[in-house]
Amino acid sequence: MRKLLFTLIASFQLIGCISTKDQKSAPNGVSGIYMRDESSEKLEIKSDGTYTLWNAEVLFTPVVEQCDYASKGRWSVVEDNVIEITSEDYYTKQKGLEYEIKKDNKFSQDSLYIKVVFPTDFHPVKLGFTFNHNNSKSISTNTTYIVLPKSKYLWNRKTSTNQISFNLNADVSGTTLYNSRILFKVFEIDIDTEKYNYLTVTLPNFDRCFFEFEPYNQELIYIKDKNQILWQGEVWKK
Repeated sequence: MRKLLFTLIASFQLIGCISTKDQKSAPNGVSGIYMRDESSEKLEIKSDGTYTLWNAEVLFTPVVEQCDYASKGRWSVVEDNVIEITSEDYYTKQKGLEYEIKKDNKFSQDSLYIKVVFPTDFHPVKLGFTFNHNNSKSISTNTTYIVLPKSKYLWNRKTSTNQISFNLNADVSGTTLYNSRILFKVFEIDIDTEKYNYLTVTLPNFDRCFFEFEPYNQELIYIKDKNQILWQGEVWKK
């Protein structure tokens, strides 16, 4: 019995040592709010393992509608003086690419009508539609209402079902681009375009906050000292 008790105690101690060895402790005092030099933009590193990148205050007039934060997610320790941040799955959690589609049959049967509705006037993207996986039967446009001749874009055969792909492209001249946020794929569906020739696509959550969210994947941040970090080539101070 004593031998068994000793074995159990030794086992628990060994497990504890292994667990401690595998876990990297957080740098001392890393949590806090850091402000980028010459800016009111703030990075909040929280003690619960999460972070929030707060947008800079808008000081000019007229005030433009702005989201409170630019990114949020989790952080973890890489080395004694290095941490990394990975943003939350914004596509899924914020449902920015959710859509509703209403199918009608009206106007001329020779054409396909598509209307795209955004939640606000802010949508600096080009709308792209591809038909039946054919690049030559595609269109890219800035307008949210298009009329397409069926004879040019859809199947020229007996079947009335057409595959339609819809994406939003943020690679627009004069638009501020965000990392990995250029192409937004919305849907790829099959539609009987003889039965339904007027499509209304509504994107209820594709707003400024979704568009301007900054995604990070294992982005490294260097801990310079207890009051300063180096990130993206700039100094941030508590």
